[in-house]
Amino acid sequence: MKIVVAGGSGFIGSHIVRRFLKEPTNRVWVLTRDPKRAALKFPHEEVDFIDLSKGWEFVKGAFEEIQPNVVVNSVGILYEDEKNTYQKAHVEFTKNLVEASKLVYPQRFIHISACGVGRNPYSSYFRTKLKAEEAVILSGLPYTIFRPSIVMGRGQLLSKQLREKAKFAPVIAVPKTRVQPLHVEDLADAVYLSAERENLKNKICEVGGEQILSMGEFMRRVLKLLGMEKPVVELPWWAFIPLLPLLKVMGVMTWEQLMMVRTENICPDNCLPKILPALRNPFDIEL
Repeated sequence: MKIVVAGGSGFIGSHIVRRFLKEPTNRVWVLTRDPKRAALKFPHEEVDFIDLSKGWEFVKGAFEEIQPNVVVNSVGILYEDEKNTYQKAHVEFTKNLVEASKLVYPQRFIHISACGVGRNPYSSYFRTKLKAEEAVILSGLPYTIFRPSIVMGRGQLLSKQLREKAKFAPVIAVPKTRVQPLHVEDLADAVYLSAERENLKNKICEVGGEQILSMGEFMRRVLKLLGMEKPVVELPWWAFIPLLPLLKVMGVMTWEQLMMVRTENICPDNCLPKILPALRNPFDIEL
């Protein structure tokens, strides 16, 4: 089977790439703007690359040559800047990837979205994620859309931020909400299985772990993994508004991140136990 993974050098994407490569007959291409840098992520794996910096016409030509059986879109950003906005990363990128995929009509287009899509009207992140899903659904391609809660594993952005910043904070304040963390390998397994399972064709699957945790409990467990012991307090989301100018300068939280937590990051209809026979402990990892 031939698989193209957009965003395959990122946290979630790299695990998806390695999951497909466990099957020796599979061949994987990573769609990236920087193939040389992306190659550093796979020092021991046989991975090919499609250079997005050459433009979408080049990508379309590569798709027609490769004729991938499966296309996976794992591209997404939590923080935007002038060069890379939610609109560009989530909506425009997805629409371009869909158009390239329609030239070869793969057996499955797998899209990584986010838990909370369709339930959070406050956040541009979630609104653009919803528009991306709509582009996939309206494409006519056979698709599977995954909406994961917080994904845990080595390379996760949250753990990196905590490692850098929490050591200077006497106390950790978090918004009062709930999350349903899952192991990145479980998400990668679900993506792998969805490539061929007919019961996952044209489905939207919210995926989370077995436990729903308060954000305070979740943060305490992550800090423990990092070898840190800090008091953690939970505050209502609006209590962070006056602190946002400082938090933004510190690179901790923006208005967008605050709007994201106004909707709980939990999966009322969790598909993951229906896909996998057993779920991993999301905290059984090395950060």
